[in-house]
Amino acid sequence: MSSTQVSAAATSPPKPIRPIANFHPTIWGDQFLKDDSEFKCIFDFFDNKELRFPVVNVFEKFKDVDRKFKSSLINDVQGMLNLHEAAHFAIHGEDILDEALAFTATQLKSMASRVSTHLAEEINHTLKFPIRKSVPRYEARFFMSTYARDNSHNKTLLKFAKFDYNILQVRHQRQLSDILKWDIGAIDTLPEYMKFIYKTLFDIFGAIEEDTTREGRPYSISYPEKLAQRVAEAYYTEAVWFNKGYVPTFEEYMSVALETASCRWIISITFIGLRATKDDFDWLCSDHKVIIAADLIGRLLDDKASHRFEQKRGHVPSAVECYMKQYGVSEDEAIRVILEQVADAWKDLNEAMLKPTAVSMPLLERILNYCRTMEFVYKDDREIDAFSDPTKIKEQVASLLRDPIL
Repeated sequence: MSSTQVSAAATSPPKPIRPIANFHPTIWGDQFLKDDSEFKCIFDFFDNKELRFPVVNVFEKFKDVDRKFKSSLINDVQGMLNLHEAAHFAIHGEDILDEALAFTATQLKSMASRVSTHLAEEINHTLKFPIRKSVPRYEARFFMSTYARDNSHNKTLLKFAKFDYNILQVRHQRQLSDILKWDIGAIDTLPEYMKFIYKTLFDIFGAIEEDTTREGRPYSISYPEKLAQRVAEAYYTEAVWFNKGYVPTFEEYMSVALETASCRWIISITFIGLRATKDDFDWLCSDHKVIIAADLIGRLLDDKASHRFEQKRGHVPSAVECYMKQYGVSEDEAIRVILEQVADAWKDLNEAMLKPTAVSMPLLERILNYCRTMEFVYKDDREIDAFSDPTKIKEQVASLLRDPIL
């Protein structure tokens, strides 16, 4: 530990420290920054590979003598967009970024009605899909559409970016085609609605086991199989609750529902593709803070978005209903608390991406991308989510997997 870190640790209260972080370059480039902008110092936040100082030092310059954000900041729309994006990288203890998030969200919503149509589109998109919590490929496509409107854009760079996007899209199309060709067969011992699921999983796991065993990694498939069993057992518990009309406490519900969210099972399959070691899989099955954060994000966003629809069709009580009954609060209050827990979980995840862990960064990024996907699917609708009704994201999926950029 350096003398600077020791000194910082001795102060009271301690300030959050950001270790070295090898962030990928932002897909927005310098679109939201100007050389003469008050927001130019945010370059330090995103690009400095030696971030060992409290982040508050970077953002204090945006406040006036009364400790409020300067009113002059709202004159720079692009800078406000960038500050809003930066605020989503907050970790625990960085109150100034929480304040920045609230400040920029309020101001940007107000600005959207007073700027050009194109700029209003960027503002509304950023408010709904901040880069940190969004699917990178979808964001890349959106950025290409806005970048093309910039008169100073690099035509060659944009051409190659579109070419890269379209090549990967073709790869995804081929993979989807292979999946749809699987032979389902007949499994007479199972109910009709389960045959497709069982046979598909059986085929997938069988093919993976052949490949990993041939590569000297026979342990790989055992982890997804065990995690799939845990998910099935948790679903059984929920079915018992539903059939008995039982409403568990919030804590009891979460102990089971974190399994049915299937976070670890889904991520374990991605770990196989990255040639994860046995130690990596053991870490995934542990109670590490970042794993629990991903569990929470997936489950709570799901329940927030789908609970009304699920209760109408008949379903075990969600986190929303369990919290409402246990604490005697309204639906709005329960959702407010749930979203606070989601925000805290994102801070846990952000911290994990900054600090050395037992697994490599590519594996951590699989967890980050899972959480981004949950934000995308369960965004902001309380009536029905995009998992239950895929037509809600039909256009976005088509832009990723079907429609090339021309």
